[in-house]
Amino acid sequence: MARKKVITEGRTKKLLATEQENVLHLEFGDEIVLPGGRTRKLFKGKGEVCARFSEALFRYLDSYNIQNHYMELVDANLLKVRRLNMMPLTMMVRNVATGDLVERFGVEEGTTLDYPVLEMYLKQPQQEHVAINDSHCLAFNLATQDELRAICRIASKANAILRSFFDRRGVLLVDFRLEFGKLGNNIVIADELSPDNCRLWDRRTRKKYDFECIRSGHSSAETVYREILEKVLA
Repeated sequence: MARKKVITEGRTKKLLATEQENVLHLEFGDEIVLPGGRTRKLFKGKGEVCARFSEALFRYLDSYNIQNHYMELVDANLLKVRRLNMMPLTMMVRNVATGDLVERFGVEEGTTLDYPVLEMYLKQPQQEHVAINDSHCLAFNLATQDELRAICRIASKANAILRSFFDRRGVLLVDFRLEFGKLGNNIVIADELSPDNCRLWDRRTRKKYDFECIRSGHSSAETVYREILEKVLA
């Protein structure tokens, strides 16, 4: 399978050109981003877990007419995706209070929110993302009013669908991050949906099935990542 130049390279993934102008390959690595922005290899095969996890969720969203950039899985850790005009925004969707939401608002850790919280951030490569609101987006020409409404509508619908998906598997979708791009006149979900950018807890025990297991000192991140992948594929 021929690969061309690297279009963009992040800390855990690469976007590669293909022979088709409007098609890219999204390659998942075995690295994880730690607090403070440090990166280290987590375990051999992590990229494969995240690719298959993303594939499953993207296909599931597609079955509910939630457009995304996924086309097909072409290798163990490689997705074929549509080339998008990426938007410089990322959306955090929060269903359960944890992380900085607890720190900022004094909410008790683990509180199920009465209404999902949607938070917009400006993407800054290699830097901490900055929280912004609709006014920033309009003032700095980051998105139009119609595009902002579409982003919120897509995020809310995807959240409802994924919460139900995980609930049937005994898992809480605590929060997750979405990125967006334009495909013609349509706004679609991009990037990934994996344990790297979703917080997932066992509904009964509150066991962490995501990147937080590394921070909490879990002895085997590989076991945790593969366990949640099995639940998703069940």
